[in-house]
Amino acid sequence: MITALTIDEILQFLAKTPEQAVFDWKQDFVHPADDDARGELIKDIAAIANASVLSYGFIFYGVDPRRPDPLVGITRPYDDARLQQLVQGKLEPIPSFLYYEVSAGPKTVGVIQVAPSKKRPYIIRVDIGRIRKGQIVIRRGSSTDGVTLDDLAEFFYGQYSQYFANVRQRLGLDVQRQQAITEYIAELRRGAEAAEDHMWQAAGFLGGKPRR
Repeated sequence: MITALTIDEILQFLAKTPEQAVFDWKQDFVHPADDDARGELIKDIAAIANASVLSYGFIFYGVDPRRPDPLVGITRPYDDARLQQLVQGKLEPIPSFLYYEVSAGPKTVGVIQVAPSKKRPYIIRVDIGRIRKGQIVIRRGSSTDGVTLDDLAEFFYGQYSQYFANVRQRLGLDVQRQQAITEYIAELRRGAEAAEDHMWQAAGFLGGKPRR
Protein backbone atom coordinates (compact mmCIF):
# COMPACT_ATOMS: atom_id res chain seq x y z
CA MET A 1 0.00 0.00 0.00
CA ILE A 2 1.37 3.41 -0.97
CA THR A 3 1.38 5.98 1.86
CA ALA A 4 1.11 9.59 0.73
CA LEU A 5 3.74 12.12 1.77
CA THR A 6 2.88 15.13 3.90
CA ILE A 7 3.78 18.65 2.80
CA ASP A 8 6.61 18.70 5.38
CA GLU A 9 8.03 15.47 3.95
CA ILE A 10 7.79 16.90 0.44
CA LEU A 11 9.64 20.07 1.51
CA GLN A 12 12.33 17.97 3.20
CA PHE A 13 12.63 15.85 0.09
CA LEU A 14 13.02 18.92 -2.13
CA ALA A 15 15.63 20.43 0.19
CA LYS A 16 17.82 17.35 0.54
CA THR A 17 17.36 15.28 -2.61
CA PRO A 18 18.85 16.26 -5.98
CA GLU A 19 16.94 15.36 -9.11
CA GLN A 20 17.85 11.75 -9.87
CA ALA A 21 16.67 8.49 -11.39
CA VAL A 22 13.83 8.04 -8.88
CA PHE A 23 12.97 11.72 -8.45
CA ASP A 24 11.67 14.08 -11.11
CA TRP A 25 10.02 17.46 -10.64
CA LYS A 26 7.99 19.77 -12.83
CA GLN A 27 6.70 23.29 -12.26
CA ASP A 28 3.15 22.41 -13.28
CA PHE A 29 0.93 19.44 -14.03
CA VAL A 30 0.05 19.48 -17.73
CA HIS A 31 -3.41 17.98 -18.12
CA PRO A 32 -3.37 15.07 -20.61
CA ALA A 33 -5.89 16.72 -22.91
CA ASP A 34 -4.26 15.58 -26.16
CA ASP A 35 -2.16 12.65 -27.37
CA ASP A 36 1.15 14.48 -26.96
CA ALA A 37 0.42 15.29 -23.31
CA ARG A 38 -0.94 11.80 -22.66
CA GLY A 39 2.11 10.20 -24.25
CA GLU A 40 4.49 12.38 -22.27
CA LEU A 41 2.77 11.53 -18.98
CA ILE A 42 2.80 7.79 -19.72
CA LYS A 43 6.48 8.01 -20.70
CA ASP A 44 7.32 9.79 -17.41
CA ILE A 45 5.55 7.12 -15.34
CA ALA A 46 7.21 4.28 -17.29
CA ALA A 47 10.67 5.87 -16.90
CA ILE A 48 10.28 6.28 -13.14
CA ALA A 49 8.85 2.75 -12.77
CA ASN A 50 11.80 1.23 -14.65
CA ALA A 51 14.21 3.04 -12.33
CA SER A 52 12.39 2.28 -9.06
CA VAL A 53 13.52 -1.21 -8.13
CA LEU A 54 14.52 -0.66 -4.48
CA SER A 55 12.79 2.57 -3.45
CA TYR A 56 9.72 4.61 -4.31
CA GLY A 57 9.90 6.85 -7.34
CA PHE A 58 8.43 10.34 -7.30
CA ILE A 59 7.33 12.95 -9.77
CA PHE A 60 6.49 16.23 -8.02
CA TYR A 61 4.35 18.80 -9.82
CA GLY A 62 4.11 22.46 -8.86
CA VAL A 63 7.60 22.71 -7.38
CA ASP A 64 10.93 24.30 -8.25
CA PRO A 65 13.73 23.32 -5.81
CA ARG A 66 15.95 26.08 -7.27
CA ARG A 67 13.77 28.81 -5.76
CA PRO A 68 13.97 30.05 -2.17
CA ASP A 69 10.33 28.94 -1.85
CA PRO A 70 10.20 25.70 -3.84
CA LEU A 71 6.41 25.49 -3.72
CA VAL A 72 5.05 26.92 -6.96
CA GLY A 73 1.70 25.16 -7.01
CA ILE A 74 -0.17 23.50 -9.87
CA THR A 75 -2.69 25.56 -11.80
CA ARG A 76 -5.39 22.88 -12.09
CA PRO A 77 -6.18 19.81 -9.99
CA TYR A 78 -6.33 16.29 -11.35
CA ASP A 79 -7.62 12.94 -10.13
CA ASP A 80 -5.94 9.59 -9.43
CA ALA A 81 -8.83 7.55 -10.86
CA ARG A 82 -8.56 9.37 -14.19
CA LEU A 83 -4.81 8.82 -14.30
CA GLN A 84 -5.14 5.14 -13.44
CA GLN A 85 -7.67 4.79 -16.26
CA LEU A 86 -5.35 6.64 -18.64
CA VAL A 87 -2.46 4.25 -17.96
CA GLN A 88 -4.59 1.10 -18.33
CA GLY A 89 -3.68 -0.66 -21.56
CA LYS A 90 -0.82 1.75 -22.27
CA LEU A 91 1.93 0.06 -20.21
CA GLU A 92 2.79 -3.60 -19.70
CA PRO A 93 2.86 -4.57 -16.93
CA ILE A 94 0.93 -1.83 -15.13
CA PRO A 95 3.11 -0.23 -12.42
CA SER A 96 1.67 0.30 -8.97
CA PHE A 97 1.39 4.05 -8.50
CA LEU A 98 -0.73 6.74 -6.88
CA TYR A 99 -1.46 10.32 -7.86
CA TYR A 100 -2.40 12.66 -5.03
CA GLU A 101 -2.34 16.35 -4.21
CA VAL A 102 -1.09 18.02 -1.04
CA SER A 103 -2.09 21.54 -0.10
CA ALA A 104 0.18 24.13 1.52
CA GLY A 105 -1.95 27.20 2.07
CA PRO A 106 -3.13 28.49 -1.31
CA LYS A 107 -0.67 26.27 -3.21
CA THR A 108 -1.14 22.64 -4.18
CA VAL A 109 1.58 20.12 -5.02
CA GLY A 110 0.77 17.12 -7.20
CA VAL A 111 2.63 13.85 -6.62
CA ILE A 112 2.93 10.68 -8.67
CA GLN A 113 4.39 8.06 -6.34
CA VAL A 114 5.49 4.78 -7.92
CA ALA A 115 5.99 1.68 -5.79
CA PRO A 116 9.31 -0.19 -6.11
CA SER A 117 9.08 -3.40 -8.12
CA LYS A 118 11.20 -6.09 -9.75
CA LYS A 119 8.71 -6.57 -12.59
CA ARG A 120 10.75 -4.46 -15.00
CA PRO A 121 10.79 -3.70 -17.86
CA TYR A 122 7.64 -1.62 -18.14
CA ILE A 123 6.95 -1.41 -21.88
CA ILE A 124 4.84 1.14 -23.73
CA ARG A 125 2.09 -0.77 -25.53
CA VAL A 126 0.62 1.82 -27.89
CA ASP A 127 1.50 4.62 -30.26
CA ILE A 128 0.37 7.83 -28.61
CA GLY A 129 1.66 11.30 -29.30
CA ARG A 130 5.42 11.14 -29.76
CA ILE A 131 5.89 7.81 -28.01
CA ARG A 132 5.80 4.51 -29.86
CA LYS A 133 4.63 1.00 -29.14
CA GLY A 134 7.45 -1.17 -27.82
CA GLN A 135 9.49 1.67 -26.36
CA ILE A 136 11.24 1.04 -23.04
CA VAL A 137 12.37 4.20 -21.26
CA ILE A 138 14.17 4.75 -17.97
CA ARG A 139 15.21 7.63 -15.78
CA ARG A 140 18.97 7.95 -15.91
CA GLY A 141 20.26 10.61 -13.57
CA SER A 142 18.12 13.70 -14.15
CA SER A 143 16.94 12.77 -17.64
CA THR A 144 14.79 10.19 -19.40
CA ASP A 145 16.51 7.89 -21.85
CA GLY A 146 15.94 4.70 -23.83
CA VAL A 147 17.22 1.46 -22.36
CA THR A 148 20.52 -0.14 -23.37
CA LEU A 149 21.56 -3.77 -23.63
CA ASP A 150 23.12 -3.43 -20.19
CA ASP A 151 19.79 -2.19 -18.83
CA LEU A 152 17.96 -5.17 -20.33
CA ALA A 153 20.53 -7.58 -18.90
CA GLU A 154 20.00 -5.99 -15.50
CA PHE A 155 16.21 -6.21 -15.85
CA PHE A 156 16.27 -9.94 -16.62
CA TYR A 157 19.42 -11.29 -14.98
CA GLY A 158 20.52 -8.66 -12.46
CA GLN A 159 20.69 -9.05 -8.72
CA TYR A 160 17.25 -7.51 -8.23
CA SER A 161 15.49 -9.10 -11.19
CA GLN A 162 12.32 -11.08 -10.53
CA TYR A 163 13.20 -13.21 -13.54
CA PHE A 164 16.60 -14.37 -12.30
CA ALA A 165 15.19 -16.69 -9.65
CA ASN A 166 12.85 -18.18 -12.25
CA VAL A 167 15.70 -18.66 -14.72
CA ARG A 168 17.87 -20.22 -12.05
CA GLN A 169 15.03 -22.49 -10.97
CA ARG A 170 14.38 -23.56 -14.56
CA LEU A 171 18.07 -24.24 -15.08
CA GLY A 172 18.12 -26.26 -11.88
CA LEU A 173 15.07 -28.23 -12.97
CA ASP A 174 16.71 -28.90 -16.35
CA VAL A 175 19.83 -30.21 -14.59
CA GLN A 176 17.72 -32.39 -12.30
CA ARG A 177 15.73 -33.66 -15.26
CA GLN A 178 18.90 -34.54 -17.16
CA GLN A 179 20.33 -36.30 -14.11
CA ALA A 180 17.10 -38.29 -13.73
CA ILE A 181 17.20 -39.28 -17.42
CA THR A 182 20.86 -40.33 -17.09
CA GLU A 183 20.06 -42.41 -14.00
CA TYR A 184 17.08 -43.99 -15.76
CA ILE A 185 19.17 -44.94 -18.79
CA ALA A 186 21.88 -46.38 -16.53
CA GLU A 187 19.26 -48.40 -14.65
CA LEU A 188 17.85 -49.73 -17.92
CA ARG A 189 21.35 -50.70 -19.03
CA ARG A 190 22.00 -52.51 -15.74
CA GLY A 191 18.66 -54.30 -16.05
CA ALA A 192 19.42 -55.36 -19.64
CA GLU A 193 22.85 -56.65 -18.64
CA ALA A 194 21.35 -58.61 -15.72
CA ALA A 195 18.68 -60.13 -18.00
CA GLU A 196 21.33 -61.12 -20.52
CA ASP A 197 23.39 -62.79 -17.77
CA HIS A 198 20.33 -64.77 -16.69
CA MET A 199 19.84 -65.97 -20.25
CA TRP A 200 23.46 -67.17 -20.47
CA GLN A 201 23.14 -68.88 -17.09
CA ALA A 202 20.02 -70.67 -18.31
CA ALA A 203 22.07 -71.84 -21.31
CA GLY A 204 24.63 -73.40 -18.93
CA PHE A 205 27.13 -70.61 -18.48
CA LEU A 206 27.09 -70.29 -14.69
CA GLY A 207 29.12 -67.12 -14.73
CA GLY A 208 26.68 -65.40 -17.04
CA LYS A 209 27.66 -63.88 -20.35
CA PRO A 210 31.28 -64.59 -21.23
CA ARG A 211 33.38 -61.44 -20.83
CA ARG A 212 36.21 -60.62 -23.16
